[in-house]
This record gives sequence, structure tokens and C-alpha cells, in this order.
Amino acid sequence: MKKLFICILAALALCASSASAQNESDFGTWSSIQLVKSFGAPYLMARAEHRSFENVGATECWFLMAGGGYNFNSWLKGDLSYEYWKIPSAGSLVQHKAVFCFTETLKREGLALALREKYELAYNPAAESFSHTLRTRLRGQYKPQDSIFTPYLMYEYFTNLSNGKWVRSLHYAGTEVSLGGGHSLDFFYMYHLYNTVLGPNACNLLGIGYTLVF
Repeated sequence: MKKLFICILAALALCASSASAQNESDFGTWSSIQLVKSFGAPYLMARAEHRSFENVGATECWFLMAGGGYNFNSWLKGDLSYEYWKIPSAGSLVQHKAVFCFTETLKREGLALALREKYELAYNPAAESFSHTLRTRLRGQYKPQDSIFTPYLMYEYFTNLSNGKWVRSLHYAGTEVSLGGGHSLDFFYMYHLYNTVLGPNACNLLGIGYTLVF
């Protein structure tokens, strides 16, 4: 398991290294608050997130999410949610999203590998159009014994299902910090590589998230 974990981390690092060879053009922040109410196997969740760009000088977008899920066993869970997006960077575009995903997790001692497949159906009321996106995310993490820190590397790839083309990819390095009582913080650096009409472009991001599980 440890050898597999090291291989996965190396692969994630290679992805991030490859991405860093692209032109870097911007800096921004992602900040979020998430609440999860557990009822044993089933759970409810809500999230609010804000994203800045143009060297933290403007709001790229913000969204609100509400949904629920179910833990089928110790390694598989699925959830369904609705998201309301407001995107000032695209002329105050509004999007409504239905999101469905499964997450598979393998754990051994302090190591964990998780693969998440997420499908997004987005509706643009201004254009009366739909878009379909598949997001594949791979996360590797290690929690040292008796530590409040859980460092991780994570890679996520977005595919436009309408044409099969790459949309963007996210390359994370971060750590979760357990505060006890279901409270935790998430600090990360992300290299965001995305597709434009002029070709690949990129943004460097710093993120902070707060989660309460109760």
C-alpha cells in the first residue's frame, strides 16, 4: 500500500510539474465554508464558496450548494446536489447545476487514496443551453499518528462530454488541520490550468476552507 501511495504521489507531482511549464498569468484565492450533517450512513451537506482572480482584485465567481449523500460501505459513497453559480467574470452569468458523484477510498494505517467521478449538468438560462462535464479527481493523503495535520496531493481533470475535449485541470498541494469537535480547516496551493480560445492558460491560487461535520 505504501509503495502504491508513493507511486500515486509521484504521478500527481509529475502532473503538477508538467503544468507548471505553461505560461502563468494570474493569481487568485478560493475560500469556502462547508457543513455536513451525518445521520449514520446518510448525510446532508451545504457549501458556500468565493473565488477571486486578477491578482485578487476581482471576483471570478461564487456559488452555493445543497445536497445529500449516502455511505454505502467503508470505501464507497455517493451524493447528489444542486449548485447556484454567479459568474461576474463572464458578464454576471448565472448557472444552475445538478451534480452527481461517487467516491471510492482505499485506506491503510495513515494512508488514503481516493478516486472521485463527478458528473455535472449545467443550465445557462440566458442562452437556454445545457452543458455536460465529467470531473475525475485523484487524491493521495497521509495522516501521521497523533497529528492534527493531514497533508495531501490532488489532481482533477475536467472533460466536456458534448465534444470530448479537455476543459481544465486542477493541481493541488495542501493540508487539512483538525480542530476537534468536527471542525477542520483546509489550506492549499493550486495550479489551475484551463483551456481558452488562445490555448492553455493558467492561474496560481491559494485556498482556505472551513468544514463542520456534526
